[in-house]
This record gives sequence, C-alpha cells and structure tokens, in this order.
Amino acid sequence: MTDKRERERERKGGEAKTEPRSNNDWESIFLTPLQESDITSIYEWQNSPSLRDLTMGFRFPIQLDTAKDWLKNVREQNSKSRVVFAIRHKSHLVGTISLHSIEQYQRKSLFGIYIGDTAHRNKGIGYVSTCLILDYAFNGLDFRKVSLEVINNNPNAIALYERIGFVKEGTRRQEYFVDGKYIDTHMYGILKEEFKIKPPKTANRLLHTL
Repeated sequence: MTDKRERERERKGGEAKTEPRSNNDWESIFLTPLQESDITSIYEWQNSPSLRDLTMGFRFPIQLDTAKDWLKNVREQNSKSRVVFAIRHKSHLVGTISLHSIEQYQRKSLFGIYIGDTAHRNKGIGYVSTCLILDYAFNGLDFRKVSLEVINNNPNAIALYERIGFVKEGTRRQEYFVDGKYIDTHMYGILKEEFKIKPPKTANRLLHTL
C-alpha cells in the first residue's frame, strides 16, 4: 500500500528521483551523432522484420543507397524537424534514438528508439538512453512535452515508458497490421514536470551540468 501511495505521489509531482537503479551502466552509454561508418548497421536494422515491425517501420526493402540518403536527410533536418542520435555502448553502435516531428512553437516532439544490436537488448540501455534524451529535451531544449506511439504487442517497451513516467493518453484500435492481424497501438506522453528522473553525475548528459 505504501508503494502505491509513493508512486501516486511521484506521478502528481513529488520530488525528483535522484537515485536511478544502480544496475544501469550510465557511464558507458553515449548519445552521439551518426556517422557514415554507421550506415552498414543501420541498413541491416532497417531491413530486419522483427525490429521493423515492432517499431512500425517502413515495410518494403531498403537499399544501401536509400539508407545513405536517410542519413543525409537526418543531417539536413537536424534541429529543424528532428534530431537523431546514435546510441553507443562505450564506442559500439547499438541503436538509434530520436526526437522527431518537432514543433518549435508548441515546444513538443515525438519520440522514437530502437536497440538494433540484439546482444545489447534488455540490459538497461534503452532506459538510460531514453532518460538522457528526455533530459536533453526538457532541460536542454526547453520542450514541454514528448509523445510516442507503441504497438500493443511490445510489452517490454510499454513497461519501460511507464517506468520512466510516460502517461497513457489513448488507444487506436486495430491501427497497425502485422503478421496477418490488426492490432491496437497506444499513445503515451510525458510533460516536463512529470519527468522525475535526475541522471547521476556519471551520466553522459547532452547538456552542461551546472
């Protein structure tokens, strides 16, 4: 009962969570610019059915040149409508994370993430990376809200988002077709004041710590 009250207090505006779980390797996780040398991995991940369908990605074959054009477009749209980072564990590329559909005047954006390297999944990298980019969005860019859409058949992602503080805002019934079925998708959002996680001093933040 006490735990339930504590979660409710935090949801309504309690103190910041200053002690993230100790098993998360904050020191080794970096969000960095994507490089030309990352293209091969991105090309492989964009063509992986399991990853593509979990993240509602482009469903048709993607050529290597198309992946290169995608990276070029990321550079051209940098800070205008989206910002995309490589997720690196130490120096190893393991995935990407982004703020996209940025609305500068509304101070909000959509959010996307995937861990493409299967050997680095379920190791806390998604949690740390999401916290780092939300810290950047709210405390570096002064966004007021970040939203996302997730398929119903991705319980690990849903659990991660809810743990961080995202609030379910609605369901789109039979919104997404995959493996012969139409499945629901869920809309989540987090406001600046709802983000209670304070990265530790060892975290590789995307802004200067005062």
